[in-house]
Amino acid sequence: MKVKINRDDMMKISLFEKITEAGVLDCISDDERIIFIVKEGDIGAAIGKGGENVKTAMEKFNKKIDIIEYSSDIKKFVRNIFEPLKLEDVWLKKFNDKLVVYVRVHPKLRRTIIGNNGKNIDRAVNILCRLSDAKNIKVISEPRRGPGERYSGKPRRFDKSPVKKPTSEDNTKTEDKNNRDEALKGESLNNLSENEKDNK
Repeated sequence: MKVKINRDDMMKISLFEKITEAGVLDCISDDERIIFIVKEGDIGAAIGKGGENVKTAMEKFNKKIDIIEYSSDIKKFVRNIFEPLKLEDVWLKKFNDKLVVYVRVHPKLRRTIIGNNGKNIDRAVNILCRLSDAKNIKVISEPRRGPGERYSGKPRRFDKSPVKKPTSEDNTKTEDKNNRDEALKGESLNNLSENEKDNK
């Protein structure tokens, strides 16, 4: 793993390590924030009790501070990059020897994951590419289908009962029913005629 760090970011890393005593592997900064990627297991020391190290670093750098814990496990590292947002699933695929990471998220989180004009996902891809062999991140927000579904939304319900075709037996039953109805109807008319005679 080779990461190119410019002189300005090296100075930031040096100061942050003095504040936190945590090992820093990489630093990525822009106009809004500074992101420090710390060694696996050093996230607690980097944050400090009650977040005091983060607060001190924000005062020193006068910018927002994000801290991400590195992991040699790419799936775990991707989850760490998106913390505190929860990813429903993470998996890897290779296309022409290029490793791509797929993340499944709840549809409500998609906009947050992507960010305005793709800013958040671009930042995540940049971090991942600098510290792993992965080349891209694809966001999936459709519900999972099939066995082992993890999507928390309400599943659609379909009536899969087969349509029963009428048989000759069913036709016979229908005819018998119609005959019984006609007989009852005739009997009712006869009763009505008898009642009319009685009334007269």
